[in-house]
Amino acid sequence: MLYVLIIVISTLALRELYNLGGLERKDLAVIGMLGNFLILTAAYQGNITELMFMLVCFFILLNIYGVLIFPLNFQGLMLVIWGKLYITCLLAHFFWLRSLNNGFFIFLGVLLATWASDTGAYACGLTLGKHKLIPAVSPKKSVEGAIGGILFAGIVLTFLAPLLGMSRLQAAIIGVFISLVGQTGDLAESAFKRWCNAKDSGTFLPGHGGVLDRLDSLLFAVPAAYYFFLFC
Repeated sequence: MLYVLIIVISTLALRELYNLGGLERKDLAVIGMLGNFLILTAAYQGNITELMFMLVCFFILLNIYGVLIFPLNFQGLMLVIWGKLYITCLLAHFFWLRSLNNGFFIFLGVLLATWASDTGAYACGLTLGKHKLIPAVSPKKSVEGAIGGILFAGIVLTFLAPLLGMSRLQAAIIGVFISLVGQTGDLAESAFKRWCNAKDSGTFLPGHGGVLDRLDSLLFAVPAAYYFFLFC
């Protein structure tokens, strides 16, 4: 179920990324989608070794194709490669986080903490926000909102501490960490949209933007959480 869900989400997110970046060649888009499927399938069946093997193969083959169809706009080629790093490789960590010991509750905790962070940042920013965070990237985000997101994530993981098999203090610290990384992911996507002169990544979710808008925080938070739980 998770495999199918990630394949669908990644395909939709890549389509939005290609549209935002102005990818004009449909053949490159098709190659990007095919590479996404193959790399995620390898990641699901193995680990980072299999993912890196498929990623390197994709990079080499894509460049060979670029030589064969030259001349071409290398910005489009770079967008396809960027999509593999930004969306495909980061989403692969969803599989690996779920496969850890106690992976179900860890995965659930990271999802809930990230969503709580997004909700807290929005609510506190809307009601208390006075100091701009990084206005050049996202004019509406505030310092107060960022702090609210951190607090909300910490509180959520504190309540989930028994399920995660850790103390409430440890869970709260991890919640703060997840919120900080997740908010960085949100800002990274905002910077890309700003460069593309777009407000939302797409219109897949009316009133809420695109799939990438809903995914941006998790794209950074899940991999960070995976390595945290793997090495700590």
